[in-house]
Amino acid sequence: PNHRALPVDGQHVDFFLEAAANPMTTLSGAEPATSMIAMRKSAEPAFLLSQAELMLWDGDPSSLARLELGGHRITAVGHAHIDTAWLWPLREARRKCARSWSTQLALMDEHPDYVFAASQPAQYAWVKESYPDLYERIKAAASAGQWEPVGAMWVEADCNLPSGESLVRQLLHGKRFFMQELGYETRVVWLPDVFGYPGNLPQLIKESGCDYFLTQKLSWNDTNKPEHHTFWWEGIDGSRVFTHFPPADTYNGDLTADQVERSARSFKDAAHSNRSLYLFGFGDGGGGPTAEMIESAQQLGVPLGRASDFFEHASAEAHDLVTVRGELYFELHRGTYTSQARTKLLNRRAQDALREAEMWSVAAGSYPREELDQAWKTLLTNQFHDILPGSSIDWVYEDAERDLAAVVAAAEDMTSRATDSIAGRGPKVAVFNATSHSRGGVPPCGWTVLEKRPLVSSTSLENELLRVEVGGNGVVSSIWDKEIGREVLGGPGNVLELHEDNPRRWDAWDLDIEHRDSFVTVGRRFGDSTVTQAISLEPGSRVIL
Repeated sequence: PNHRALPVDGQHVDFFLEAAANPMTTLSGAEPATSMIAMRKSAEPAFLLSQAELMLWDGDPSSLARLELGGHRITAVGHAHIDTAWLWPLREARRKCARSWSTQLALMDEHPDYVFAASQPAQYAWVKESYPDLYERIKAAASAGQWEPVGAMWVEADCNLPSGESLVRQLLHGKRFFMQELGYETRVVWLPDVFGYPGNLPQLIKESGCDYFLTQKLSWNDTNKPEHHTFWWEGIDGSRVFTHFPPADTYNGDLTADQVERSARSFKDAAHSNRSLYLFGFGDGGGGPTAEMIESAQQLGVPLGRASDFFEHASAEAHDLVTVRGELYFELHRGTYTSQARTKLLNRRAQDALREAEMWSVAAGSYPREELDQAWKTLLTNQFHDILPGSSIDWVYEDAERDLAAVVAAAEDMTSRATDSIAGRGPKVAVFNATSHSRGGVPPCGWTVLEKRPLVSSTSLENELLRVEVGGNGVVSSIWDKEIGREVLGGPGNVLELHEDNPRRWDAWDLDIEHRDSFVTVGRRFGDSTVTQAISLEPGSRVIL
């Protein structure tokens, strides 16, 4: 019912209800299962429907008073925020895209002035692969101007945890897809739901060819609410981007009169700008605008438009805007810096491994473009703002850990092939250094060639200074100093000592001063009686206790 108007005139109507198993954890009183993995392995019902309501709207649209906005101009843009993963895995998000976007195309046929904005090229790629006919309709709608690609990044990625190179690749692959597939160069970085934005992001936005930035997430801040809705955001290098926070404080607006009026009234920069953006449509799980919402915009006199047109007009007409410098910090979801540590570790390893694979492949002169492209896109997809931060269900991390481990393995294989090609075969050894500084005589981001020399026997080590003898149990029995010509080891070396970890408090957090004390325990039995003795000898003492 939320996605299609159903006109009725007294006839019998049958409804078929389909409910997806997506627990809404943001609703009070909801009791979602703790593990979606456990749910899908169980034959028992995961959710029970106890109540359903059908609401009929029977009113005269002409009775709605026209909203008087004065000099303030709102541009309404249809949007369906679809989380690439959250309370559902990636493969369900793929199906959500097909359902949501086909609905929006049908609305375009009914409303020629309706414009729908969709972000995340990764989702477009899914639809192209799984629903080619639908994808062709999207391309046609984009050419006609009713479908607007927005976003620039491959997914709406987390911006705190990925490396700078990963953020660059998000912009590279996102903009490249839109250019190659739709012939469209987006200039808007669209991140309405991401958990904070670092101070280097304006520089990356500008260097990518984008000029505008949109979010509304900071309206959720628990202490310091944003003081501006339209402003210049300046990065740590001085780069500036025109930034807008839609004053409705949502990307899921429903275009009611009170919500639109409140959006206009709460706009904090009316002295410097008279335009704001309003995003409407069901989101998070997709869906998008409905026919009723579009008709409401017409009744309220709110023009439907394109986000890109809004930014061009607003940036040209605004004057004396405030400049906000540095990080845009999100005062919520702070636990996402540590949640799902395995996924975060694999993300870091994958980033480093792909950097090395690409560097050595370029040096080897054999660039595995398709392999690198696929590996990078897999990594970038798993940097989505509900995957990498750790705010999704368990099911998502089962998939993410598998995908990221595959990226690491693929990158290491590419590195191995490249370094083998550089080193060649022969008696010498090539040593590679992937860091940006010298290490042990190996130049930064380079390699050096060393000769093989027999330095190790089965029981000894030797160089120009020392000769070391190692026993079969790993104990060092001799260290002979060649320069002074004598033995320098006074007793067995490399002897491992084990100490029982029984601190007085705090489990394994303390090492108490008496941890060196040792004793022998003796147990004896006399009939039905037992005697246990602890015999000890303290360090430096002649007394046996």
